[in-house]
Amino acid sequence: MRTRALFVAKLLIVFGVAMTVAAAAQQPSRPSAKASMAAKGPVHEIELPQYPPDLPDGPNKAAFDQKCLLCHSARYVTMQPRFPKAAWEKTVKKMVDAYGAPISPAEQQQVVEYLVAIRGPEGK
Repeated sequence: MRTRALFVAKLLIVFGVAMTVAAAAQQPSRPSAKASMAAKGPVHEIELPQYPPDLPDGPNKAAFDQKCLLCHSARYVTMQPRFPKAAWEKTVKKMVDAYGAPISPAEQQQVVEYLVAIRGPEGK
């Protein structure tokens, strides 16, 4: 009884695969995306303006620009509330530990100094 059920199950699988292959063979082939785009005409390019980040000057701004603006926009940072140094340290460490930000411990301190200077309790 078990052997017969196993045979029937295998037969159904083979039948299903055969039907799928047959259905795929009957469908007309679709042109590639590149061919489809070429049929529509030449590709046009535009150059978008580049606006430098609007961040205030502060100590270690270059380290911040290099490490943080890889993932964050300048606006994202300037919209943050003012935090004390300990909160910024925790936030920067979270970016490294949880999200894999490529920031060394020395660079983390530089980034924190900048964040405290522009978004700390006594910041600009």
